[in-house]
Amino acid sequence: MSKKVVFQVSAEVTGEATSGLLLGDFNQWNHETGFPLKKQNDGSLKVTAELEPGEYQYRYLLNDGRWVNDGNANGYAHDGKYGIENCIIKVETEAKKEPVKAAKTEKVTPVVVTEPIKTAKKPVVKNAPVEAPAKAAKKAPAKAIPAKVAPAKITPAKKEVAAKPVTKKTATAKAEVKKTGAKPIAAAKKTTKKTK
Repeated sequence: MSKKVVFQVSAEVTGEATSGLLLGDFNQWNHETGFPLKKQNDGSLKVTAELEPGEYQYRYLLNDGRWVNDGNANGYAHDGKYGIENCIIKVETEAKKEPVKAAKTEKVTPVVVTEPIKTAKKPVVKNAPVEAPAKAAKKAPAKAIPAKVAPAKITPAKKEVAAKPVTKKTATAKAEVKKTGAKPIAAAKKTTKKTK
């Protein structure tokens, strides 16, 4: 597939020339099939040519009889036959352009914060009654974090032991313990032997 290529000779190079020809490998350097250069308002000479993909050598032949080179060529090649430098242009094949599918974008509304967000700290309540967290939770706003409350310690009540009646024996034993500091000897249990 051919591609449109713009060739231009600057006003500094053209000098007094008012027109010229673009000649090269692409037209077998034939003057009759050369591409005519047209004078531009800025004094330069310009032509657009359709070329097949490939690499070509070319030069400009101006109407004042001078052969000139392109200062913007892709490169230069020495022509040993004429002892000159020809310009080189590389015409690339155009890659097939696939239609670009529009990406689906979600509309995002930016959030603007004008003041720093402050969070209130609640004091920690120690040794509060067990019902305190429930009441505090009811009064607190929905987003507030309830204060941490230390659980109340519940100790089981001590069992009451029925007092033993004080007898003369126990009173005497207790008095003896107080005087001497010795531990009382437990009374031996009475055992009865059964006879056969």
